[in-house]
Amino acid sequence: MSSQKIDLSKLNAEQLAAVKQQFDQELQHFTQSLQALNVAKNKFTECIEDIKVTSSTDNENQKLLIPATASLYVPGKIIDNKKFLVDIGTGYYVEKDADKAIEFYQKKINKLSTESTQIQNIIKEKSQSSFAIEQQIREAAIRQNHEAAKEQPAQNEA
Repeated sequence: MSSQKIDLSKLNAEQLAAVKQQFDQELQHFTQSLQALNVAKNKFTECIEDIKVTSSTDNENQKLLIPATASLYVPGKIIDNKKFLVDIGTGYYVEKDADKAIEFYQKKINKLSTESTQIQNIIKEKSQSSFAIEQQIREAAIRQNHEAAKEQPAQNEA
């Protein structure tokens, strides 16, 4: 992402509209990225909650249904509710105890929170820039109308 400064007052209405469209596309992209980060954070938060619930003493030898496919479940039983297989990415799983698994997911959440804050700041900047461009578009339209109004009396006299 380049941070070139453009003097908006030197652009005509068409150029301003093109710049505005680009900013709006970037704004949409960053907004979608922020939403994806929030979905991931929620997923990791759910993992932490699930670990806490599963590792409680109430759930020792608890019976449950294990998804085999999206619509097929098989009965199962928790044998060791203190150990978890944690998906560390790209199909790799690591066995961790409850505390280490929670720590792993909390680090992920913290990283995503930092990235979310950065993206929120970018969105704020882009929104402000987009608003400034809208103002310039309005001013350019007013200038064009004013110039057109000046030209009409001159044409009527000729």
